[in-house]
Amino acid sequence: MTKLVKRAATRYAAEELTALREELEAEKAVTFFATSMIAQTTIDEVLWDVAKNCIARLNFVDCVVYWLDQDRNVLVQIAAHGPKNPGGHTVFRPINIPLGQGIVGTVASTGLPELINDTSTDSRYIQDDAMRLAEITVPILSEGKIIGVIDAEHPRKDFFQSRHLKIMTTVAALCAQKIKQVEVDAAYWQAERQLMETNKRVAETKLLALRMQMNPHFIFNSLNSINSFILQNEVDLASDLLTKFSRLMRQVLDNSKTEWVSLRNELKALQIYVELELLRCDKKFEVDYQVSDELDQDTVHVPPLITQPYVENAIWHGLMPKKNGTPILQINCHKEQGNLVVEINDNGIGRVASANLRVNQVVTHEAQSLKLTEERLLLVNEMYGVNARIDLTDNYQADGLATGTSVRFTLKLPY
Repeated sequence: MTKLVKRAATRYAAEELTALREELEAEKAVTFFATSMIAQTTIDEVLWDVAKNCIARLNFVDCVVYWLDQDRNVLVQIAAHGPKNPGGHTVFRPINIPLGQGIVGTVASTGLPELINDTSTDSRYIQDDAMRLAEITVPILSEGKIIGVIDAEHPRKDFFQSRHLKIMTTVAALCAQKIKQVEVDAAYWQAERQLMETNKRVAETKLLALRMQMNPHFIFNSLNSINSFILQNEVDLASDLLTKFSRLMRQVLDNSKTEWVSLRNELKALQIYVELELLRCDKKFEVDYQVSDELDQDTVHVPPLITQPYVENAIWHGLMPKKNGTPILQINCHKEQGNLVVEINDNGIGRVASANLRVNQVVTHEAQSLKLTEERLLLVNEMYGVNARIDLTDNYQADGLATGTSVRFTLKLPY
């Protein structure tokens, strides 16, 4: 009796040890599947990963994942590993199984996993690429609804054990959870992209509106200059002004068609504008242009009409009121620490004195243009991240006398 008890105890201990080992192996397998799924970012990647790991981790010889086509109510072979996978993400001669038909279709209809020890005795068995005698099939359920099926076969009867069924059921649940996460992430990023596109269109519309506000301002001032010569009966000057004005309008219209123009075209428009103002002012100021050879004027691009309001402001509110000395406008373009730098310097009366002269005047067109330019720079930075900025500096002598204003426009270069 004692020997029988000892044998029973030994057998029980061995069974317990075997069960513990199987449970440990099952946990390792599930952890392996879960870890592998983390890196997958699409439903297709998740399903192919499951098919591959069923063979790599569980030593199956064949595994096929079906996806439910809800429009046709059929299960479509979407991923496979083993004989059904000749290479890459390709299923060899994929078949479709209607809901309720075969073992796979039955599992999809009932939502219950099945383990078939001998398929030769099961009338539901549908032979695919080859006849196999054992089959294990588990549903992929998301929020209680079938979305797919994981199916594995083996040529040997009774190959699949209850532990396989337990592992596969857990893997199917993990798969469903990961698919749900992928769908949520995809929906989130889709919404994020749509929001970004909407914001971009809004910003582009604002930018276009601001450009359209500046162009009439440009035209208005130029026409005023022409009109003044006509009234003074200065025929030759009026004709010269009209010629330059037509060139200016052609350049401005060309530049206004896009959000960015070459530095060469921007400087060309600016130069024509300054020539117009020189004629209007009877050449009462001098201009000095300096463009660094480091800058490729055809590949460097800037927002159109971005510096013109500051040049206009320098001429009319800095240089023209100047009583002593020769008024000088300097425009300097160079490269500095990966940035395009456009400097506009005048030796005029300075912003404080200019503001005092205009203290009782209404807001000028120039002030409106400067404000529009600031708004444009904010939009350009939001849309393109080029760190564009305008910095203004008041210049003074040692005794505190104003010696003009410096405007510094900087823009991050793409190279």
